[in-house]
Amino acid sequence: MSETANTLPIVVVGAHLSGMPLNRELTEPGGRLLRRCRTAPDYRLYALPGTVPEKPGLVREPGFEGPGLDVEVWELDAAAFGAFVARIPAPLGIGKVRLEDGSEASGFLCEAHAVKNAREITALGGWRAYMARLAD
Repeated sequence: MSETANTLPIVVVGAHLSGMPLNRELTEPGGRLLRRCRTAPDYRLYALPGTVPEKPGLVREPGFEGPGLDVEVWELDAAAFGAFVARIPAPLGIGKVRLEDGSEASGFLCEAHAVKNAREITALGGWRAYMARLAD
C-alpha cells in the first residue's frame, strides 16, 4: 500500500466508493484509487437508517467469520485527508480497518449503538451488492 510522508490511505466501504454519490469528496481534492480488495472476515455491514445519501455502517466483531466485505483503498495528501475526516458525521468515524491480506489502514467505522436498529447486509458482501439489490 502506498503511503508517504505526504499521503495517507483511507478505506471506504459505501457512499465514497467509485461511482457512488460521495466519491467526489475523494476525487475533487486529488484522491487516487490504490486498490479494490476485501476486509478481513470479522466485520459486519449495516444499512444505516435515515442517512442521506444512504450510508453503511462497518463494525468489527472479533471472532465473527463473515465473507469479508468489498472495499476500496484511496490515497489522499495529508491536508486533504485531515479536511475529509473533519467532515465525517457521527455515528461514522475513522479507525483502523484490517484487510484480507492482514494489512491495516485508516478507514470508515461505525459506532456500535447506531446499528442496533439497522438492517444487517453483511451476507451480500458489500455496499455495491446492497445498492444493486435495492435497484431491482
